[in-house]
Amino acid sequence: MMKSKVLSIILIIILNLGTITACAQQKTLNGKSNKEQVGNVLFVAPSNWKRAETNGKVIFVAPNSNQNTVIAIAPGEEIDGSLETWFTSFLANNQSNATLLSGGQINKGTSDEGYEVYFCQLVLKEADGSVSYRLYVAAHPGNMAEVAALISTDQNSFQQYKSVFEKFIENLDFTNLKNSNPKSDNRNVSHSNNSSGNNGNGFNGLFVGTISRQQFNPNSGSYDYSVRQQYYLFGSDGRVYFGLPKGGDIRDLNSACQQDPSNCGQYTLSGSQLQLNRQGQQQSFSLQPTNNGFKLGNTTFYPVHSFDGLRLNGTYSFRSFTNLSGGAGGVVGGVSGEKTISFTSDGRFLANNFVGFSGSGASVGAASSSSISGQGTYQIQGNSLVLYSNGRQQSFNFFVYPENEQEARPGFIVIGGAGYLLRN
Repeated sequence: MMKSKVLSIILIIILNLGTITACAQQKTLNGKSNKEQVGNVLFVAPSNWKRAETNGKVIFVAPNSNQNTVIAIAPGEEIDGSLETWFTSFLANNQSNATLLSGGQINKGTSDEGYEVYFCQLVLKEADGSVSYRLYVAAHPGNMAEVAALISTDQNSFQQYKSVFEKFIENLDFTNLKNSNPKSDNRNVSHSNNSSGNNGNGFNGLFVGTISRQQFNPNSGSYDYSVRQQYYLFGSDGRVYFGLPKGGDIRDLNSACQQDPSNCGQYTLSGSQLQLNRQGQQQSFSLQPTNNGFKLGNTTFYPVHSFDGLRLNGTYSFRSFTNLSGGAGGVVGGVSGEKTISFTSDGRFLANNFVGFSGSGASVGAASSSSISGQGTYQIQGNSLVLYSNGRQQSFNFFVYPENEQEARPGFIVIGGAGYLLRN
């Protein structure tokens, strides 16, 4: 019987996404013979989950779940603009007749192959009073928007099968990436990397990787997705700084270790084994070289370049949200923040910084906010962004995220250690 509430929700999602269809089939690609294909997606079916197909749309029903928990692959869609914009619209379409009970924040990550990935977890109350727990993952391989989802009407089942869903996501591939080569069309970006690379004795330079994971939120009592950048600054003398250096030249190892010796340590590279030692704590990793950097576990690290004279054109923003729901007193809400800065190619900027709090509870409600604005001119000198406004000068560390360097308008930049996405 395929008439449960969850499967009805899935069918609505499929209809809202579009009309692209394809038959699932066994696929052998680059030696991977155990993956199946539907549309642009290559996947490994979750073990012992019952499979249902409708015109190429694939749904997997969890074992022993009374059909209340499913994993779905939705039809892909070609897009020209931002995946975040598309994903926001997709989420709005699929909860237009429901009430958001919790969650709904969109978080960004990056795949090992370099394309954008967005996550959103939420709880919805449907028009008929039923509640559904949902976790969406959207990917942007090439010019495609692809979505997979874990959906359940039972909270315990939803938590139980999250690990299966995460494994399912880790194994996804996309056919349109398999024989593609990146193009360089960013004539505005001038970068150098005279202190990054493998020098024979070890690594030398600053490397960055994006890590996305689940972490327990004690305020809400549930797991939130956390996305962050991880940095290593290697020296040819066997020293390593753990993190992004604070101020000055972010690739100056001597300065970083002088300012923050607690995050300075040693490393040895022997064959494929990288050993890190910080304050007597040792870690050993299997290191896999890539065309542009290296891979530790599931995370690819890329060298950070410098960008003398770069001019940007667009509005970038950094958003944050701390979920306080479920805390003491039954508070519902959280602390949110947004910083926005617009750049023009003639060297001008306009900044709007916002920090706010909103919350409500059984006996109290509160809301407050503050905003800061500024405008002036800017320069990018190496790895520093210098802002000039009203006779004042402020400097922030800066770089274009390595996977976005070849874009005419870089989609992701780092200012002062915070990641800013191109909004328009």
